[in-house]
Amino acid sequence: MDWFKLEIYIPESHFSMLQRALQSVEAGHIGNYDSCLSYSRVKGTWRPLQGASPYNGTEGTISEAEELKVEVNVSRDKLNSTLRAIRTVHPYEAPVINVIPLCATREEALMEETKEIQEQRRLLGAKYRRAIPQSEEVWHHFKGKEYKVLACPVMHTESQEIYCVYQALYGSYGIYCRPLDMFMSEVDHEKYPQAGQKYRFEKK
Repeated sequence: MDWFKLEIYIPESHFSMLQRALQSVEAGHIGNYDSCLSYSRVKGTWRPLQGASPYNGTEGTISEAEELKVEVNVSRDKLNSTLRAIRTVHPYEAPVINVIPLCATREEALMEETKEIQEQRRLLGAKYRRAIPQSEEVWHHFKGKEYKVLACPVMHTESQEIYCVYQALYGSYGIYCRPLDMFMSEVDHEKYPQAGQKYRFEKK
């Protein structure tokens, strides 16, 4: 979803009205929070020209006054309704409202990535009927060695096959990559009748 930052310059006397107007159209609604905005005090200057009807100031004279700069984030689908709501309560004849496109925030991108990974892990867990490995976990191989998971699931860019990357916790600490199907498979007990665990790898 596309997002925009609005910068609104308004007299402090009208801040509460602006806040209510923004809330009414869900501007500044982020996750489980609403009414999210920031403001700071600034000084503005302007000169009303002939035909102007200024809220403050005199025609032909440069005026200066303290204002609030209010910043709020708005999604594209709420942009037009937000602009209308602002103009409804703004006292200026020609209010300054800067509309600045935003790239996806890092937090938003991480949230989306996390949701995708969680869903992938859920589906894989259902496939194997047990939790799949996670980074930093230690898993025990049926032959007695232990390994630390470095990354899982990892997808092959060409075949789309899912892999698990792990590191030996012994010897030269080698790093290995194995298809997740194989990593999660059961031990061949006909070939290894003395194996003491059901699966090739089990979480410690």
